[in-house]
Amino acid sequence: MLLVHRRTVLAMLLRHKSNFANSESSAFLLSEGMTGLEEDTKLIRALCEWAGKTPSRLAKDAGLTPTTITRPFNGEATSRLSIPTIEKLKATFPGFDWGAPAPDLPVADALQAYVEVKVLPTYAGMGGGGTGDGDQQTTLLPRSLVIEDLRARPEDLLVIDLRGDSMEPDFFNGDRIVVNTRDTNPVQPGPFALWDGDGYVVKNVERRRGSLRIFSSNAKYSDWESDGEDIQIMGRPVWFARRL
Repeated sequence: MLLVHRRTVLAMLLRHKSNFANSESSAFLLSEGMTGLEEDTKLIRALCEWAGKTPSRLAKDAGLTPTTITRPFNGEATSRLSIPTIEKLKATFPGFDWGAPAPDLPVADALQAYVEVKVLPTYAGMGGGGTGDGDQQTTLLPRSLVIEDLRARPEDLLVIDLRGDSMEPDFFNGDRIVVNTRDTNPVQPGPFALWDGDGYVVKNVERRRGSLRIFSSNAKYSDWESDGEDIQIMGRPVWFARRL
């Protein structure tokens, strides 16, 4: 069962990197009855078997970071293979049977209802921070959610997976958030995605005279002061999804 903030079933769409968008990349992505992540796992395992290579070797040959391939191979991916990743694999292994798109699939009409949004390659910590290392990834969000509900531009949004407990009860381990990267001014205190010099984190930020107070929602974590020189505010969360 999925619990979402406000009224859009966001987690299903964040998880679903749209069969329509990837239909030109692989016949494996059209397998009926499979989730998108399962389709990616099937594709990568078939490609490794065909090429006679380990997932890490496959990634290296295609100029990708190892986790881009090892995560879907092991069934541990949290987002779909991006179109640039598929294109690199196709260019490196053109002899593989990539298949053909289904002839009656309404690709253009379906894509008009969605917009592409960037995904932070790793996670943002609520405790220790994520590094952000990895290949650029994207996901699809409903155009109505982005334009009408969030009143944002797709290029200004960033999807981030969260880990840790320092922001409970506001955010929990495993939550996914959508951050508006244009909203970086903590004149109105609240949660923000930050780069704190060591990693990506989500913390509450409050502007004080000459400094910023950085603090967790969970009282067991200590707060700290910053002059703003050692941190970068990436944006304010405007949406989240949570799985029960």
